[in-house]
Amino acid sequence: MEQNEMKDFTELTCTNLMIKLKILLNRTPPGEEIHFFATREQVDNTCTPFTSHGYAVECEQSGENRYIVQIGKK
Repeated sequence: MEQNEMKDFTELTCTNLMIKLKILLNRTPPGEEIHFFATREQVDNTCTPFTSHGYAVECEQSGENRYIVQIGKK
């Protein structure tokens, strides 16, 4: 997926991001991933809970406080 197609969730609070991700992941078929931009705080607060609940999570820094995050069902 190209960066211009990714959603930018950097303006969401961590709580709102968690809610949005749960909804999106429930709609995502197994084997597919969601890609989005997040801040460092969002990455710290959201990636660990998803990895402990059976999701594959990858984060890559793309700016000073901007990360590309990929979350998919294992």
